[in-house]
Amino acid sequence: MRRWLVSLAFLCVSGWSADAVAWGCEGHRAVVMIAERLVPAAKLAAARALLAASPVDPNLRVGCPPVPDDPVAEAATWADDYRSDHLETFNWHFTNLPRVWKSATANPAAACAAGSCAIEAIVAQFQLLTHSADTAVKANALRFILHFVGDLHQPLHSTSNGDRGGNCVPVTFFGQAPQQNPNSDDYSPNLHGIWDSSMIRRMMTDQALADAQALSDHIVAKKPLPASVVASAPTKARVTSWARQAHEVGRTVAYGKLPVAVGMEPATAIILSSCQDNHDIVHRMLALNESIGNAYLAAGEPAIAGQLRLAGVHLASVLKAAFPL
Repeated sequence: MRRWLVSLAFLCVSGWSADAVAWGCEGHRAVVMIAERLVPAAKLAAARALLAASPVDPNLRVGCPPVPDDPVAEAATWADDYRSDHLETFNWHFTNLPRVWKSATANPAAACAAGSCAIEAIVAQFQLLTHSADTAVKANALRFILHFVGDLHQPLHSTSNGDRGGNCVPVTFFGQAPQQNPNSDDYSPNLHGIWDSSMIRRMMTDQALADAQALSDHIVAKKPLPASVVASAPTKARVTSWARQAHEVGRTVAYGKLPVAVGMEPATAIILSSCQDNHDIVHRMLALNESIGNAYLAAGEPAIAGQLRLAGVHLASVLKAAFPL
């Protein structure tokens, strides 16, 4: 992953990367900033102290700018940087529940190959955070949780239509036509990529929101947070319910509001090694000429704001449970 200045410039031009930056820098950090409003100061201080006790490897290539006044929010994007050198964590960022499944009964077992998905990762990292005696393990577990809770609430990290969570659905985004990415068979912009970051940036531009703090303020102003949240460990059942809720948003909004209707792909096409799999899904989708503009953005913005807010509320409950002071 490139240094953050280069990375941000590339992202803004191309709409990439679908797999790499769910919610982008601003969205992930806004989730933490929303959560921080609901977590007692002493627990936030404990989280900051843990991160400070085991700092990030200074040689790690970072994809987002620093947030010197909020180290917890800054840590929310570490997992994407870490993944660049630790591909074994790649599948931890999503749970691809097939779109064809009903959200209320979707069983993540088939979508979590060898237990490797966001649901399993959140549960496992919480156990490490709360039970490990190794400070470095605990600090990284916290960094993973800050990120993965946000990831799971991105609808296309919990929904797939035989297309790698929308990665294989090229779209024209406000006049920017899709182009094939170098050395791969996918295109940018694509459906997953615009939900990851392009629509958030468009929303921020339209609302004159300068940074993640302004984004979090805007979301809370639109729908105030509860007065408090109950400390709750992220059990498998609880995290599965988050994935099912995000899956419903994926089905009804991310796919359901597309200008050109996209048919249901088979549930068996859960794991693709390439966008040319599933009967060359990428070129079948390219032929639809999906064009995203104001109408789709208007439908998607409330869903994005709602998911970021909900992720913040859920993260707050997890952080309160993780630091029982």
